[in-house]
Amino acid sequence: MKAVPKVNTNGLYLEDELVDDAFSGVVPFYTPSSPTLSDTNQQLDTHRLADSSSSTIDVTNSKSTPAGYTVGIPVPSGLYHPRFDIQGWLAYEAEYAENLLEAQKAFDQLNNESQALFQKQHDEWRNKPENERGDEPIYPAPTFKIPERRNPTTFWSEGLSEEEIKELTQKAEQQPSETDQLKQRIADLEVTLTQLMLGGTGK
Repeated sequence: MKAVPKVNTNGLYLEDELVDDAFSGVVPFYTPSSPTLSDTNQQLDTHRLADSSSSTIDVTNSKSTPAGYTVGIPVPSGLYHPRFDIQGWLAYEAEYAENLLEAQKAFDQLNNESQALFQKQHDEWRNKPENERGDEPIYPAPTFKIPERRNPTTFWSEGLSEEEIKELTQKAEQQPSETDQLKQRIADLEVTLTQLMLGGTGK
């Protein structure tokens, strides 16, 4: 199992989710939409005509809408509120699939041409007298080259504006660090201990 980020429909980070180690890509998750008043009335009328209970809900007619996406791409460090470019990713995936298909077609054509050329050379070699043949032709199998993929982490970006980041960092700077808080607690304890000791000696 591994933790992957979940984002809303705008691509803004929501939370992490545990998924199988083999999970990859970007997958939408759904939430059932609430039925409208007209849909509910229509369902009730239908159920009355069918002599069914008016409280029955027709689950098969309920539609689902995307609530966000589970992203199997790690978030790069240094982002305050990560945002994933959903539309950019979908467009890139469609373009890559098209490039992959074109590469496959080009490979198939090259493979067919290579086989035809090899068959011609082999036939010519076989038709020669044995003492004139020489080495038997070897089929040069072509190699399929997969199109290079863009680094998927580049689809992550900062979801906060510069002003929001500035405000966030200023608040963080104004708050004392853990070390300062510990020092202050130690100082307070020393004062309390001193007061207790002085109070004890006064009695």
